[in-house]
Amino acid sequence: VTMHIEEGERLGVIGPNGSGKSTLLKILAGMVSADECEITSIRSLRIWYVPQESVFPLASTPLQAVVDSIGGDEMNAEVAASIALSKLGFDSFDQPFGELSGGWQKRVAMACGLVHDPEVMLLDEPTNHLDLEAVEWLERFVLTTNMSMLFVTHDRRFLENCASRILELASSYPEGAFEVNGNYTEFVRRKEAFLVSQEAEE
Repeated sequence: VTMHIEEGERLGVIGPNGSGKSTLLKILAGMVSADECEITSIRSLRIWYVPQESVFPLASTPLQAVVDSIGGDEMNAEVAASIALSKLGFDSFDQPFGELSGGWQKRVAMACGLVHDPEVMLLDEPTNHLDLEAVEWLERFVLTTNMSMLFVTHDRRFLENCASRILELASSYPEGAFEVNGNYTEFVRRKEAFLVSQEAEE
């Protein structure tokens, strides 16, 4: 598979279970070594990976979680953490995680990334376990942020509303993947046309 992500774009990655979507994100984040690949990026590219499930100690707080992700001088870290949490809608930074909904816990995971000022954020199934209000907040965040976003998701509504380009991984494609500029509706239309042309060619 050959793929790229451009500055400021929102790339949705889809595909059947087991096609390697989450592994691809981890390779791009430098968390997993690929058997064979070449990754080219601008120098010192800042990437942050947000997993499907972010596990925080139940007694910990949003502020402590973000401070821990920064490390170093705690006083400066607390200021940066407070700013990041405020940007994501937090009024209180000291509520125990055990009292936070899945949507607010997802915001904490993203705040842990924001404090590092990433140029690319990688989101693995970002809408899992989120209620409608949290999903709508996430959509607004993705659409208004300046950073590039790459997200793996099965959520068609999220793809429809947020993706500027969609890449489907599947071994059934000649090149191992099929990509379309546009949202999910455009992807389905172009994919159907591609399959018809493939069938005619065969």
